[in-house]
Amino acid sequence: MTGIVFRMIKLAVIALIMVAPALYAQTLQTGSYRPGNWQAGPVNITPELEVETRYVDNLFRTDVDEKSTWVLDTLPRVKAWIQDGPSTYALSAQLQDFRYENSSDDDFTDYQVNFDVHHEFNSRNAINVNAEYFDGHEQRGTGLTEGVIAPIVDEPIEFDRASYGFDYTYGGAGSKGRLVLAAKNVEYEYQNFREFTAFRDRDESTYSGTFFWKTHPRSRVLAEVRRLDLQYDSSVNNDGGGSLDSTEMMYLVGAEWDATSKTNGSIRLGRFDRDFDSGLREDSEGFQWEIDLFWRPRTYSQLNFETLRIPRETNGLGNFIDSRETSLLWDHDWSARSSTHFGVTFANDDYEGSERNDDRVSAKAAYMFNWHPNLKLGGGYRFEERDSDLDIFDYTLNEFFLEVVLGLR
Repeated sequence: MTGIVFRMIKLAVIALIMVAPALYAQTLQTGSYRPGNWQAGPVNITPELEVETRYVDNLFRTDVDEKSTWVLDTLPRVKAWIQDGPSTYALSAQLQDFRYENSSDDDFTDYQVNFDVHHEFNSRNAINVNAEYFDGHEQRGTGLTEGVIAPIVDEPIEFDRASYGFDYTYGGAGSKGRLVLAAKNVEYEYQNFREFTAFRDRDESTYSGTFFWKTHPRSRVLAEVRRLDLQYDSSVNNDGGGSLDSTEMMYLVGAEWDATSKTNGSIRLGRFDRDFDSGLREDSEGFQWEIDLFWRPRTYSQLNFETLRIPRETNGLGNFIDSRETSLLWDHDWSARSSTHFGVTFANDDYEGSERNDDRVSAKAAYMFNWHPNLKLGGGYRFEERDSDLDIFDYTLNEFFLEVVLGLR
């Protein structure tokens, strides 16, 4: 038995010992999982611990010299919030620690802090404010180290991400018309391997306005405009092209509905236009869609269909990534304590301005058992495959996992 599996078993036993008195005293409780909640005056505090051990057969997502390993993923988190009528003020923090049995150079700990405010001035005016700081990494074989680069670098890519934003809503749930204005800024700064990561430091500023018009008590049509301003710290790029600075406009129309308790969804259709500051890069435009549909044939079963086309920032080749994704998810509660999740995603990534074009498939099957209101046990299987026009980016990955989620109280 591998050392990491032994440590996982030991941790699970400790967790069970911690909750044993509660299990004995509450043997008749068989409801859904509910994380523990403490109160300190008006402040609610919810601590939670999630531990996952998994076996990965292709850690670096390569097509040659595949490396397998056991991984221990430990995620403690805590959330503190105040509820004041319909308004909520929350602060949360978490760290996620990764330990690899056969690749200790990839051991890493990510840190994240979030601040979220939902404030309702009255029934027609509400605002959401959020801020986040993330100090983390990209696992080798993802992001900037896809393909043959992963085994060459000797540690993960480190980066900081800081974001802040807000959205303001004018109009209540019963209003005929409703307007939502939003703005968000995200800053990425990479910390190591600066000879090539320096070209990826950037600021992303997003602005949007969405107008909803109620056509039925349960449905609304909408019109939306978004603007994305991208400013890279470097005025050149390591692909030989000019700056990746650009402005992207999106114009969308669509609808949202909650026709019955069984069906709801949203559709947005329109176009995007991306204009680069550099004359060395070709501008691009195209049809864009975002579709998200839910169907609940039973109260305990839900199917979710999602499909979208959206431009994303390149991680090395081309001007940007023209991504198309389609997903089908199925969540089913077999009882108050037992549930399953199945999901599959098909995607295509076209790296505009380069020869790279990828087809991706991913799937997940998981089972979760609510052993106690403060304890969940689960396990499952994940699969990934990428088939690229550039063979160095091909890979297949299989992953088996077991997890424990403990609501501390």
